[in-house]
Amino acid sequence: MAAAGLLTKNLSFSYGDANTIDEVSINVPWGTVTALLGPSGCGKTTLLRLIAGLERPKSGTIQTARETLSTSDHITPPEKRRIGMVFQEGALFPHLSVAENVAFGLDKEALRNQAVESALELVGLSGMGSRSPESLSGGQRQRVALARALAPKPEVLLLDEPFANLDPALRVELRTEMATLLQQLNITSVFVTHDQEEAFVMGAQVIVMRNGQVLQCATPSELYSRPANRWVATFVGEANVLPGKGGTNSAETIVGSVPLAEAAPEECEVLLRPEHLALDAGEGWEVEQLEFYGHDTLFIVRGQHDQRLMVRTGGSPRYGTGDRISVHYQGPPTVAFEA
Repeated sequence: MAAAGLLTKNLSFSYGDANTIDEVSINVPWGTVTALLGPSGCGKTTLLRLIAGLERPKSGTIQTARETLSTSDHITPPEKRRIGMVFQEGALFPHLSVAENVAFGLDKEALRNQAVESALELVGLSGMGSRSPESLSGGQRQRVALARALAPKPEVLLLDEPFANLDPALRVELRTEMATLLQQLNITSVFVTHDQEEAFVMGAQVIVMRNGQVLQCATPSELYSRPANRWVATFVGEANVLPGKGGTNSAETIVGSVPLAEAAPEECEVLLRPEHLALDAGEGWEVEQLEFYGHDTLFIVRGQHDQRLMVRTGGSPRYGTGDRISVHYQGPPTVAFEA
């Protein structure tokens, strides 16, 4: 395993009597991006604030590759931590120029101009230092916020849903740019999001949180194909979860025999991703609804006892609403959960 760039052990924090962060331990490998994924209110932003030193943990430790930042009897103040943070709304000072915003907090005035211009160049804003933040687009303002966080050359970079307020097309463009930049810079980074697609693009590993706890930490592909439980399976993508009869290598379901990655109990629930199901002319199911996206089509099909499945196929739809069809599984070995 790669050396840890950021480590928390049994970290807990509470507002009042309820734990907001409950015994959270994470390991962010040095020089990589970890995505924190979870619904609103699950504790993602609070965990970031604890790492940044903006909140004091109730218990547990926080370490970087260089030093221990928090223990039960020692807290390093935020300004002493080599940690940069990019907030959801950018948090730029409107009365300062772009360059002055980026320079905020930098020491040694003689080196500030060089550091500011280097940071602006990194984010594609060379020559825009004299501009006012109010004259910039939303995407440009977030680039300035990133440049400000990068200018002091932080050891760890924290990003709290930095694309949340951008329109969808700009979000896609900016996240691709940022993912490439962070990989090139080898900065240990934690990226918070509630968007599964964003987490998969940004994170070399993804940590799924719910109710202040870590449910699973894995690579995007492992998380998608081998979710730890039913909740994770449905949160990280479209999922059909069918009752089945488990065995050592396969499970029997309403769509036939399905191969399993590991043995399942006799009474189980089987995960079937929509793209791993196929449609043929036949009986047993009826096309209730379809959505054509150009590159693929999503079918909602209804079977006996009003059982519904999502089926995603490539290209144009071969069947229409009301058509009678059969459904079978054609994907890789999947996982099953205890019923």
